[in-house]
Amino acid sequence: MGAFREGARADNPGGGLASSVSDLLRWARFQLGHGDGVLPTPVLHRMREQTIGLRASSLGDGLGICWFLHDLDGMLGMGHGGSGNGQFAELLIVPERDFAVVCLANAGPDGYPFNQSVMRWALEHYLGVVEQEAEPVPYDEERARQVVGRYEIDAMCLDVAIDGSRLTLAVDIKPEIREASDEEMPPGYPAAAIGFLAGAGDGDEYIITEGGLKGQRGYFSRDDNGTVIGADLAGRLFNRAVQAP
Repeated sequence: MGAFREGARADNPGGGLASSVSDLLRWARFQLGHGDGVLPTPVLHRMREQTIGLRASSLGDGLGICWFLHDLDGMLGMGHGGSGNGQFAELLIVPERDFAVVCLANAGPDGYPFNQSVMRWALEHYLGVVEQEAEPVPYDEERARQVVGRYEIDAMCLDVAIDGSRLTLAVDIKPEIREASDEEMPPGYPAAAIGFLAGAGDGDEYIITEGGLKGQRGYFSRDDNGTVIGADLAGRLFNRAVQAP
């Protein structure tokens, strides 16, 4: 059963439940504790242990159980964010400092960068952790042309294009899904500049440098012949559907 009436803004959130800042902070306090008789302490703390590493991801350096894990100047950060229909949420916990911060926004497309800026401010002013922003390398026409094209998942499409002397990325819900919906769907993200990162993996990692997804990192994947066949964005692998001539 949805938490909101049918057709209301952001109806049917994940799991059919809605929560508040207070709820999220209570959850953070539980995670900073010893299980409160609900979970044995070792089991609770096992959620913080990395199960797999993440490549070129703004979500974190690795994944625990339900947590994205971050290296914050040698301290463990564990968090999880989410978005849906113009709603954006971020929760970050730093167990070593008994610290947690929550930030919510209800306006797109700038809700995501707003939340990220609040998180950076809180880490710097309360924990002394200053995030170093990744700087892309200068534009390379030949390299850019290798990745230009349309990429798709079941419900969304991602377009990478050359705009003058820069590479851009746009992402939107597929037109046929918009047309089939009885309710208004959130807008997509218009073309925004992206740049490749130096010394990152095989050189196919990138960062978005403007717009509502500013700061998001991802990578392009290749087949055994070196042809680009996919693009990762926010942990989702978009398969290449159309290659630009």
